Amino acid sequence: MLGLRSLNLFLLALLFLAMSLALAHPISIDRELTNAERFKRGLPPNMPRRLFEASVADSARNARASG
Repeated sequence: MLGLRSLNLFLLALLFLAMSLALAHPISIDRELTNAERFKRGLPPNMPRRLFEASVADSARNARASG
């Protein structure tokens, strides 16, 4: 009977240790890394959130005059 009780306590302690290690170093899933953080880790920069799209007014303003 004593062996089963000590086994249960050992497994409980092992589970507690595993959970405490997991909570000590949480992984941030809710945010992306900034480019500075990515460069520190040796990763390439993030892709731009919104690529540049020229508006119709910009292209009309920059067009050459006909004639």
